[in-house]
Amino acid sequence: MNRATYEIVQKLDAKSLETQLILQCAPMIAGLKVSNLLIIVNENVEDARKILAETKISCVQLVRTEKKSTMLLYHEQWLKEYLVREEVVDLLHTMGYTGKGFYEILYAVKNRYQAYIRHEGDFPHELGLLLGYPAEDVLGYLENKGRNYLCSGYWQVYANPTAKMNLFHKFELARESLIRSISNGIEIQKIIQYAGG
Repeated sequence: MNRATYEIVQKLDAKSLETQLILQCAPMIAGLKVSNLLIIVNENVEDARKILAETKISCVQLVRTEKKSTMLLYHEQWLKEYLVREEVVDLLHTMGYTGKGFYEILYAVKNRYQAYIRHEGDFPHELGLLLGYPAEDVLGYLENKGRNYLCSGYWQVYANPTAKMNLFHKFELARESLIRSISNGIEIQKIIQYAGG
């Protein structure tokens, strides 16, 4: 984030739902990424659902703790198309998702993530696939146990680092653009509608 954008962020209400949506989900809102996680206080969950109800973005609450909720926000059609790519299907197969459809995968990951939060299971690395991370990077992470990555940004990169760093740069430019929009008083629904969400 450049200095000017950082200064704008400092003037925004960091606790507001609109600010959190932009800060956490800008690449997805801008149509550059199939999905993002949104972690917000529980009191904001219904407001988030209301904001997204008028957009092309879907959401599912993955887990709710005492104070915060983790939600998966996603472009349904794009995510469905991503999850049927050969390399993604193959990796999901190795993770035990053979023959499962979109909603079965989504809710199985949700259940595994909830078990992880309750300390009753391992972290479900297939969540990276739901977040649209390249299968090669999810596989690289698993094979290397999170070490030996070539670079990192929105995820740890194990292949094609130049292309991924260029993509991360686009994500940052989108975030800066959307931060400027919200700081100029544009309503979040309009930002989502015009930005690609």
